[in-house]
Amino acid sequence: MKSILKGTFCLSFLLILSSCGKSEEQLVEEGRNLMGQESYAEAIKSFNKALEKNSNNYVALNAKGVALLRIGQLDESVTSFTQAIRIDSTDYRAYYNRSNTRRLLSDDQGAMLDLDRAILLQPNVADLYINRGAILFKYGEFDRALFDFEFALRFEANNPLVYLNKGKAELRINNSDDAIFDFKKAIDLNPEYGEAYYWLGLAELALENRTDGCSYLKSAQSLNFDGATEAISQNCMQ
Repeated sequence: MKSILKGTFCLSFLLILSSCGKSEEQLVEEGRNLMGQESYAEAIKSFNKALEKNSNNYVALNAKGVALLRIGQLDESVTSFTQAIRIDSTDYRAYYNRSNTRRLLSDDQGAMLDLDRAILLQPNVADLYINRGAILFKYGEFDRALFDFEFALRFEANNPLVYLNKGKAELRINNSDDAIFDFKKAIDLNPEYGEAYYWLGLAELALENRTDGCSYLKSAQSLNFDGATEAISQNCMQ
């Protein structure tokens, strides 16, 4: 029995020693690997261990913020990103990530400020323009949203989401022909894009092309897009 207990103690000691012996870089990499396995709580533990070794580790703070976001701890996520920004205000990633968290907290103004700053730091990332454009669209700033979506296409010319969002903005400012082009482009890039069929149907109906509009709405319905059935009942049942 004593030998068994002794062996168990030695094994536990070796495991603790192994953990203590990891560098902060190894701990950050361990956390990233755990995030890849969607083990976010365990990843946070690894990032915390790295931060115990170096509280100014930007990468660990930023990654910890993402992990906290994944498990729904939004306020803690914002705090982690804010700490990262205090350490390095020239890296766009924590601003971008904090903007995503702030949007989930319904802090659109704060998210906009973060996206503005991120774009100044890294002006060639399409997601920054896509997200800022989405906020502008939400508040009826359709021309400004359109500008951001057009800019995003410079960096991701084959992104169906950008064409969808651009088409929605075009439709809101009564550019139905341009909207139709964008929605069709989104469908070319993703033939299973139910939302693009839905908006294409509405755009055709806006031009009084009822046959085409209803056909596209039925395609959206077949792809289980929410809202398609109601739009069909309102526009295509007479």
